[in-house]
Amino acid sequence: MIRLSPSAREALGRDQVLVFDWHRLAICCAAAGEVQLRRAPVSSVEHRRNYRPITSDPPGSAYVHNLAFPHLASRDIVVDVRRRLGVPHFTADLPDDFGLRVSLGRQT
Repeated sequence: MIRLSPSAREALGRDQVLVFDWHRLAICCAAAGEVQLRRAPVSSVEHRRNYRPITSDPPGSAYVHNLAFPHLASRDIVVDVRRRLGVPHFTADLPDDFGLRVSLGRQT
């Protein structure tokens, strides 16, 4: 489940959702990737085939790229927001090397 902190809920716009993107990285033979968190208008992701909603609190506030979904669906993730020069940046409590870990079959 994706849980938004009170400050993240406040920073997310009325018609916006959080999107966990998956960016492919080629490392030898492994199909490694990196997860990036961004906010987007709900209309830009709700009907796209490569994104799907994920269980979240509040409901309907997060979408995940299909390649990242199996790696995030069973995890409890807390999303917070920090401001840099007044611009909100959403952060998740995932490990820094999360994409490489899941590509090698290590979830922890």
